[in-house]
Amino acid sequence: MNRRAGVVLSYVLMILEILSTLLLTPFIIRTLGRAEYGVFKLVTAVNAYLLLLDLGVGNAVTRYIAKYRTNGDALSERRFFGVSTVFYAAVALLCVIIGAVLVLIFPAVFAKGLTAEESALGQKLLFITMLNSAVTLGTASSNNVIPAYERFYVSRGAAIIQIILRMGLTFAALELGFGSLGIVCVNLAMTVLCRAFYLLYVRYGIGLRPMFRGIKPSFIKEIITYSSLIFVQMIATQLNATVDQVLIGSLVAASSTILAVYGVGAQVVQYFQSIGSAFTGVLMPGVVRLVESGGDSKAITREMIRVGRMIFTALLLIWAAFLVNGREFISLWAGEEYTGAYFVAILLMSAYSLTLTQAVGSQMLWAKNEHKEQAFLKLAVVLLNIALTVALILWRPLEGAAIGTFISIAVGDIIVMNLIFRRKLGVRLGEYYSGLLRGILPCGAAAAAIGFAARLLLPEGWLWFVIKCALMAAVYTGAMLLFGMNAYEKGLLASIFNKLKRRGGK
Repeated sequence: MNRRAGVVLSYVLMILEILSTLLLTPFIIRTLGRAEYGVFKLVTAVNAYLLLLDLGVGNAVTRYIAKYRTNGDALSERRFFGVSTVFYAAVALLCVIIGAVLVLIFPAVFAKGLTAEESALGQKLLFITMLNSAVTLGTASSNNVIPAYERFYVSRGAAIIQIILRMGLTFAALELGFGSLGIVCVNLAMTVLCRAFYLLYVRYGIGLRPMFRGIKPSFIKEIITYSSLIFVQMIATQLNATVDQVLIGSLVAASSTILAVYGVGAQVVQYFQSIGSAFTGVLMPGVVRLVESGGDSKAITREMIRVGRMIFTALLLIWAAFLVNGREFISLWAGEEYTGAYFVAILLMSAYSLTLTQAVGSQMLWAKNEHKEQAFLKLAVVLLNIALTVALILWRPLEGAAIGTFISIAVGDIIVMNLIFRRKLGVRLGEYYSGLLRGILPCGAAAAAIGFAARLLLPEGWLWFVIKCALMAAVYTGAMLLFGMNAYEKGLLASIFNKLKRRGGK
């Protein structure tokens, strides 16, 4: 029940995140202008590297707390919480130190791409976002305890309230003329309030207190071994997500406008990733239970197919709708001068459409502590991404950066990861992809065909854009209900419908 509630609340949170960004981003772009928006997105990308100081311990908190709860080991649970609390306090201090260094060297690193005024603004933005990261990291232990206890209504509910407040305050800050500095100040204030609530809830709502006595070196060694490998994967993921913007800003002359266009494409991809990963955060406790109960390769393959189909069903419709109508959407949403972002978005969405569906496989590896090979192979592929991106942006900065990232994702997160799933988890890849794509792919093709026909017959504009997307969604939904869904999915949908019907009849 907690898991189902977590999935529902995760999708509510995801929808609100997307809606808030969809509504705010055009206003932000037009208020800031292309140059300031480009600097703002560059600073966001640079600051994201500070979050790597988590070193993978955040994932370990959820994994180990869930494991100790499953095994009824309250003492180890408190000791682990104590270790992670001390760790994150040290990390928060380190974040401030490294962030201060980044602020000082920012003008020198981006001297080629930014003017003196843009660099000065970037320093101010980076200082505030660095403080935001320090608060986020310093409270990460409590933040990760809540999903481990499957109190999703608390973590997701607080995040929902945070989004609503942040959207209103950001709009007010921009209206009052505070610009990008107002945006980052609002984000910092919301982070402080939300994280303070998490600290109080863990202490008084859950009643978990850290213990600092009786911690054995072997215990810390186990945590470090597990977390260090997650950290390597975090580096790989973060580099794939932000290295394009950093390299464009440092290697391409007068790059603020190019960064703005790339930032719009990256924002669309972020929406896509949010939809695909909306409920992966609620999977870990259940995955730990499956592993601890000795689930075999058949059970793991079935779980990957079951979860993957739910994610792929949503992603394929969005990908098809954007393939057909994405250029029009960007023109209407961000402006005609940003239509180059369509290539960035559709290329990266194509890669992520498969990687996001197999996220539960990575959760399985983490739960089984079998992620060493995965970590270092993904890091090697990211180094390939950097080399490709440096070469290709000298050819065409916008398109070259996107192509380099696409190749690295395809090689690392699809080909390499599939081989690891087969070797470490015993996943039958033929069975997995057959089960994943069966029924769904033809429905997506039918929706895309209808969408292309509608695009040729109907004019452009927000109303017609909505009509075209709604037509594709109707065709896709009808085809899925008739042909695409399997018996389990139809039964799940029927149970949800019946439950809503019973509640409505009361």
